[in-house]
Amino acid sequence: MKLTNRQLILGSLQPLLFCIGMYCVVLVFSVFVCSSLYHAIKGGKKVESVENTTTASLSNIKVSNNSTLAKQ
Repeated sequence: MKLTNRQLILGSLQPLLFCIGMYCVVLVFSVFVCSSLYHAIKGGKKVESVENTTTASLSNIKVSNNSTLAKQ
């Protein structure tokens, strides 16, 4: 089967087209990764108001006299 001139041109450009395609994919991926790292380091959105919350700790837990912990 004889190849036409157009098929020869496209066949010879295939490595170049592949490299251009891979460059575009890697460029988009790197922009996504770099922007994610930038927003992670920067801190993203700032919270304007923070409510006071209490966390449970051992000093806040009341132990009754009937429990096994109080008998130690």
